[in-house]
Formats: sequence, structure tokens, C-alpha cells
Amino acid sequence: MAQYYYEKFTVIETPIYEYAYTWGSELNTFEYVKTGYESFSFDKNTGKFTLTGAQITAISSNGGPSPVYTLGGNTGQQLVQNYVQAANLPVMFKMAEVKQNLVRTDYSKGSLVQSNIAAEDGTYPANGRHTDGFWYVKGAAVGPLPPGTVINQPYSTVGNGGRKLVRLKDGTLFVAVISSATEWRIYKSIDNGITFSEFLRKPFSVGEMALTTDGNRLFIAFTHSNTNIKFFAYNADGTVITGIEPVNGKNIDSSQSSLDKVSLTVDPSNGHLYAAWSSKNTTYPNTFNLRYAKSSDGGVTWSTPEQITRENDQYRHFVYPSIVVANGKPFILTFYRNTSTYFISCMSFNGSTWINNPVSSQVTTYTLRGPSAVVDKNGVIHVTWSSGISTDSYFHPFYASSADGVVWSAAKVLKEGNDPSITVDKNNNLVILAVSPFSYVNQYTKDGDVWRTVVVTNTTIGNLTNVSTLYDPSFSITFGITPPAIFQTPKDVRYIGTYSMNNQPNITLTSPTNNQTLYENDTINISGDAYDADKDQSVTVFYQIDSEQRKVLATNVSQTQITLSKQLTFKGGKLYDGETVLTGTLAEGVAHTLKVWAVDSENGQSATIERSFYVVPNRAPLLAIDEIVPSGIINTDKFKISGTASDQDANSNVKVTKKVNTTNPIEIYNGPGGAWEFDISLAELVVGENIVVVEAIDNYGAKVSKTIKLKKNEVKTPILHAVARYKITPPAGTAKGVLLFIERDEDMDLKVELSMTLAGEQEQYQTLTADNTAPMPNTNGIVEDTYYHEATEPKDNIILKLSTTRPDAAVNHKIHLISGAIE
Repeated sequence: MAQYYYEKFTVIETPIYEYAYTWGSELNTFEYVKTGYESFSFDKNTGKFTLTGAQITAISSNGGPSPVYTLGGNTGQQLVQNYVQAANLPVMFKMAEVKQNLVRTDYSKGSLVQSNIAAEDGTYPANGRHTDGFWYVKGAAVGPLPPGTVINQPYSTVGNGGRKLVRLKDGTLFVAVISSATEWRIYKSIDNGITFSEFLRKPFSVGEMALTTDGNRLFIAFTHSNTNIKFFAYNADGTVITGIEPVNGKNIDSSQSSLDKVSLTVDPSNGHLYAAWSSKNTTYPNTFNLRYAKSSDGGVTWSTPEQITRENDQYRHFVYPSIVVANGKPFILTFYRNTSTYFISCMSFNGSTWINNPVSSQVTTYTLRGPSAVVDKNGVIHVTWSSGISTDSYFHPFYASSADGVVWSAAKVLKEGNDPSITVDKNNNLVILAVSPFSYVNQYTKDGDVWRTVVVTNTTIGNLTNVSTLYDPSFSITFGITPPAIFQTPKDVRYIGTYSMNNQPNITLTSPTNNQTLYENDTINISGDAYDADKDQSVTVFYQIDSEQRKVLATNVSQTQITLSKQLTFKGGKLYDGETVLTGTLAEGVAHTLKVWAVDSENGQSATIERSFYVVPNRAPLLAIDEIVPSGIINTDKFKISGTASDQDANSNVKVTKKVNTTNPIEIYNGPGGAWEFDISLAELVVGENIVVVEAIDNYGAKVSKTIKLKKNEVKTPILHAVARYKITPPAGTAKGVLLFIERDEDMDLKVELSMTLAGEQEQYQTLTADNTAPMPNTNGIVEDTYYHEATEPKDNIILKLSTTRPDAAVNHKIHLISGAIE
């Protein structure tokens, strides 16, 4: 539907009454009517009669007892009705009763309240009273005025160091203009800059204004009467913030003798406000110096203004301040005039004093304009200003940047343009807009180290001035082809540019905790949730370990609570997602980082949540072996190998095994750590070198082993004397007598001994003599000895001891059979 401009007026209310009146009886006393007036008037609004015209005297028409007097040709009752004396006049006749009744109220146009209200046709009456109680008059149609109109008046937007265009979180745009030397206005748009309406106006003597916002509230600072810096704060609905006087606002500074420009900004991390301005005062009457104040409560209270610079030379000035906050610290960019040379400076605070850091790489004799400064998402300060150059007669934008506000890049000169304004969006796209001498608005976009130039608007009006871009320090918008901005023409204030007001996703982590230490097979649990308030978008949540490739944690649609759940396992020095390895080997003793963030389909990105963690890779068990003392001379002899095993890692278990030569490993210990031992018999060893491997392995698979080398020598010296012992166990438990039969080679030298004692007693051997020796039938050289021994009483510990001796190794006599009986 077509739009028209409307003017808004107050309404004058006029009540209309009707009256009924009754005359009193004194109207019959005509003889007392001596004088009257030519005419009278009756006020219907008040119900009063007023006599008007010249006063005349009545003339008696007869001389009788009841003379009739005429006045103006009227007689009797007509005379009285036509001439009624008002209060305090010589002659008065009364009405007995007057009844007043309100018939209607008439409305008419009063005084002008607001002009140039753009609205659809029919929103307000064409010329009449509206339901809101104001009188509207329809004017001309709103024509298409690309790139847009804030107000079709050439109101001033001077001062690009102080922002004139800001945006609230809900998308509401506010524009500040100075409509006259005694008034400033704020215009509001709720349709992304398509239309603007007046938000408020203030009758102050004003030279310059600056806007900023914490996303929910509008903050305004301005110079007042060339002596005071004043402040207002408003909610989006136009109500004044509690604590700010609604009529006169808050004084930040006062009693200055002259004011230049003012700049205002907010720290998005905590909402603190920072203001800087340039002024003269009684202490420094000859020079414009910088002053500064801060508020931590939304502007309700301000710190005592601080004198930043202290020049007092009429040729040395600090003007055009542009204040920004980088990494929690304020920086004031300013145009500094030093006698006949000019340059851009950055005032930085080092903790005790303010330092003047030159920005431009060379001073110049050309007058500078600006500066305009912003801070990007990485905390880097960017500044632009304009100046003439020697090769042409035009002003050109200049640009420089700094990571700390102290050391600045070399100034780069751009194509052409004046009054530049710089801004940056949430994707760190850096853009400068400047008005050219040919009625253009030039756009400079930084692409790496290259600035690309395009013309974004071309008017036939000429004399464009005071461009001011939209800067959102919360980095929640993305620019279109051109960033939002306003500028002033000789006819109006215009708005250009587009942006996406995409909300960033929100993300919360409930785990892991910070500085967690991971041991072998420990898990790091990622849990929390993510949410995106925008409609019809998709949201992807990513996680990243150190500088490894990012991984998808979850994906879902917007306006859905997205649950985050992922368990990563630390094993073998690396992190795994199930069986998928995520990292290389993680170093012990250094902090590793888990990062989690969300990105929506409009490229809106949440804050990145970081958690530090440490790793202790599984360490091999500790294994120690005691000194080995081999012993024994025959295969049946044994000796011990012993040692200890332990593990440095928490919740570990150690298993120790032995392996002799090629045999399978045999477990000799299993537990949290401690001593172990095992026996080695000579029979297990082969003649020559033997390898015994003792290995310890923990429950996470880490191993350590030690190798023991044993050498078994073959003893070839013949044994000429041998002893054998045999224990005889009586079936009845005890025996008193023993009968023995020993079959042997006849030439064998054999000694037979017998010990019969009680259990626990020391053995007592007695040599037995054969009762009989006889050759064995069908044998050659084998005889059988018969022995009998009887104790004094039954015994239970019976040991038979046989000893033999041979003269040399060539003799090989044998015992063929031992038999017998006990009683």
C-alpha cells in the first residue's frame, strides 16, 4: 500500500452547550429601568450575557401612573429581554434559573507536534482527529528514495568518531541527528531500515552527539551549551533507564569553557561505558584537550572526568576523539595538531598514565578529518581518517591497524573520499565508507592486504557529508554487500546497506571439568547442550583437540535443544572415539585443549568453550631381580630366583611370568605389586647357556622384561662313592623288626645301615651284617644278601641307607633288587 507523510498536531477541544432559562418576577418593575445598552451578547460556553454598545437612557412615553419607557424603539417585556445588565453594571435584571446541557464537543487542529511521519495510506485521518488523541494532516506521498530516508530534512550527522547509527539485539535501529542548534532527535526503525519514525527529541543546545548500546538499551552522549557533556539512557520502548533524570539527563562533565566532539562506546564483555571528549577549560584555556570518564552501571554513575592531555598552547590541540575498548582497555584515537603539522594519535593507558602513540607513519601539513575506529573479533584496533595528498586536490581515506594500540602498521592511503567511517562484522569483514567529492559513497573492503573499492551510491544532489557506519561490538550481524550506514545530503538524511540479524547459537558444557588429568584408558566425557533461536536453520556442533582436524559432535535443526554427548578414551598416548584415533601422541606435562562450538546454516557461530586437560601415558611396570645364587650339582637340586614388581600408574595390576628357554610362559605373580619368586631345578636347564625371561605386564598392556642367562656345565668326573637312602613306611604305622633281601653284583662293595627311631628323633644308623649270602639261580655273578634287624620296641621312622664304593670308573656294579618284610 502507498505511504504518505503525515503531520501530527495537538487537538483543541470546544464543548457546545444548550441553555434553558426562566426570567424573574422583577422584570415587571419597568419603572426602575432608566438606562440600558444598545445590545448584548450571550456566551454559550459560559452561559453569561454581556451588554455591549453605547449606554442610553429610557424616555417615558406617557406621564400616567404607569408610564411606559422606550429604549431603542423597544417597550415592555421586549425591552427587558433585549437589554440585560451584566454583573457590576448599574442596572441588573436576573434570570430566575439557567439550565446548561452539553450537546457535543467540537475538535480542531492545535499546535504542531511532529512532521514527516511516513505511514501507509489510511493509518491516520487525512485531516482530523485520530484515536490516539492527536490531529493528523495528510501530506505528500512517500516516494521511493533509494537508498532510503531517515528523515527528509538535511539534519546534521556530523562527527564520525561518535557513532550515529546503532542496533539493539532485537534488530531495532536508532539514528541520531541534530535538527537545529537547540534540538536533537533520535529516529527508530523496526523493519531493518526500510522506514524510520521519530523516537524522541530533546530541546538542548547541542553541538555533537554519540550513540552506543549494550544490545538492550540505547545510550546517548552529547555536548550541551558548549560547556557540559550530558548523557541519556533509554529502553527500546522509550522509557528512561532508572537512575537517569528523564528531563535533563545525567551530567558526565560540566563547566568546560568550550567543547569539540564526543565519543561513546561500550565494552560488550561487561557492559561498561566509556566516554571521551575534547574541551577547553579554565585550567587549559588555550587548547582543546582530551577528557575521559567511565561508568560500570549503565550510565547511572560516572567516574570523575580525567584530564588525558594537558596542552595549553593555542597551536596545539587534541580533537575528534574516537574511543574504543580492546581486551578490556580503553584507547582514544584522536586528531592531534602540533603547531603547523597534523597527525593521528592513539592514547593508551599503561596502568598509571596515558601515553601518546603516533598512528600515522608521517606527519602532514594537510588538515586531517576523523578518525573513526573499531575493534575486531580478535581485539585488533582499526582506524581510518581522511587527509589531502600532494598528487591531487581531493581528500583520501587513510587506514592503519594495531594489536596493542602502541605499535601501528604503516598508514595506507585509499582511493578518494572524505569523512570515512569504519566498521567490522562478526565474520571480521572490515569495511570503510567515505563520501567522495563527486556525490558518491565509496566502499573499501579489506581482502587480506588489498583494499577493494566500489561505489555503493551515486546521487545527483552533491555535497554528501558525515557518513556513519553501523558497528556492533557484540559481533552478532553479518553485512550484506554494503554495511548499514547513514549520511547527510543537502535535502535529507539517508540510510543504506543491509545486514543479516542471525542469532548466534548458544552452547553450554556441563563436562568435562577444566584441567582434568587422563591416565591410560581414562575417558573424557563431553556433555552439554546447544540451542539456536532462529527459525528454519540447521545447527552443527564441532569439537577439536588442540590443532587437530575438527570433528562433528552433533547436528540438528534450530529451535531444538541439542543434547551433546561424546566419550573419548585415552589409550596408548592418543585419544580415541571408539576405535577411531583422533590425535597423534599427546605429550605429557603440557596442557592440551578441547574446544567446542556451534555453527548455524547462516554461518552464525557461538562462543567457543575451551577446556584444558593433561595426559599421563601408561608407563611400563617396574621390575627388579634379586642377586641370583645358583646351587646344586645334580639335576634334582634346585635354587630360587626372586625379585619385585610394581607400577607407577593409578589403578594398575601387574602380572609376572617366567619363561625358561623355549617353554611357555608361566605366571608366578598377579597383583597390585610386590615380591615374587620361583624355583629353578637343574633338570630344567640344558647343558650350556640357558635363557630365563622374567616379564611384567600391567592391565593396560604395558610390558617390561629382564633376561637371565644361566650356564649349565656338564660334570665328567666319575662318582666313585654313592649313598642312597630309602624311607620305609610300615603299613601298621610302626614296626619292630625288618627283614631285607638285596640282589647285587657279587663283586660290589656294599655297606647296609638301618635307622629305627620315633618320629622327631634324630636318625641313628646301625651297620647291618648279612645273615646269609647266596648266588641267584640262573644268573652270572649275582648274589642275594639277607639281613634282619629287630629294635627293642616298635618304631615309625625307619630309614635304610646303602653306600657303595668302586675303585675306578671302569667298575659298574649294580643293585638289581631290594625286597623284604616288616613286623
